[in-house]
Amino acid sequence: MRFFLLLTLMAASLFLTSAIQPLGKGYNSHCMCSKLESRVIPQHNLRSVEIFPRGSHCKNTEVIAGLVSGERICLNPQTMWVKKLILFIEKKQGRKRTA
Repeated sequence: MRFFLLLTLMAASLFLTSAIQPLGKGYNSHCMCSKLESRVIPQHNLRSVEIFPRGSHCKNTEVIAGLVSGERICLNPQTMWVKKLILFIEKKQGRKRTA
């Protein structure tokens, strides 16, 4: 009887631990950026910039730049030049919405 109870408890704990996602430092299952670029990218090299605000998909704001070369890189949203770029884009989008 004890063996059956022990076996049931082990099976239940194994089932519960496999159903829970591991949480730890840096764990984001849905973030698109794993490596951030901090160096300044010249404006003539940028083709597009996408801003993904933090949310349930990822705990960080993500800024993805499409380069003229076709490469896509993740920009560090904590650097000053990227913060200015985000403000510029938000102002520009605000003007388009009101017009």
